[in-house]
Amino acid sequence: MVGQIALQAADVYRRRFIVQTEERVESLYLGVSPQRLWMLSLLAAAAGALLLGVVANFAPVLVIAGGVAGFLVPRFYLGAMEQQRRKKFDAQLLEAIPMLAGAMKAGMSLIQAMEQVTREMGPPIRQEFAHALQENRVGKPMIQALLDMKGRLRSEDLDITVNAISIAQETGGVLSDLLVKMGDTIRSRNRVRAKILTLSAQGRLQGIIMIFIPWLLAIVVSMVDPGMMRPMFTTSTGQIMLVIIVVLEGLGWLVIRRVVAIDV
Repeated sequence: MVGQIALQAADVYRRRFIVQTEERVESLYLGVSPQRLWMLSLLAAAAGALLLGVVANFAPVLVIAGGVAGFLVPRFYLGAMEQQRRKKFDAQLLEAIPMLAGAMKAGMSLIQAMEQVTREMGPPIRQEFAHALQENRVGKPMIQALLDMKGRLRSEDLDITVNAISIAQETGGVLSDLLVKMGDTIRSRNRVRAKILTLSAQGRLQGIIMIFIPWLLAIVVSMVDPGMMRPMFTTSTGQIMLVIIVVLEGLGWLVIRRVVAIDV
């Protein structure tokens, strides 16, 4: 009975995992199916459980922790790829906005200007603009296609640009001049953001050092006197202490990130 409930719960989670990751995988143009990503997550979970089990003499708590950590690795990798792609898109958007404004001043429409960007620039902005143009060809209004692009990328710079285009179309303003102003606004925000990152670099570095120092000391002690560290992995008290340490360090990292994160 318990086994059947566990299998049903695992199947429900698998379906939800596939649904949640399908759009993310498609937006990254990875060419990997969500089902394959699910299998990779299971393999990573097995590898993490086995690795930590070998290190910790197969202590149940740490084996489970290793399995959970391994299972989350592919999702963290997806998140890192999304962030990297978003940064590259934002950098290309700064180049694309003057191109759009110049093309529209020369008499082109917004759609024609976007087609020019897709011909002259590389991915990911070429992929996203081509996707929006394709949606427009099959009947979706261009502003709705741009709003969908904004939802996929979750880029603040793109939000400003799309909102400006939407307002200009509703009010009848000169879109090319508005795009130029938006480009200047985004550049100013980026300069302020870069200055803030420079000023908060020390705080982020302190957070990283605080997180890694305990583990580095544990490795050094294990090499100098393995018997001193063995109870941390082989006794229930030591395993509980390890779990508490991981939780507290995670909370500390979240607090430090919250303190040094400043919205621009």
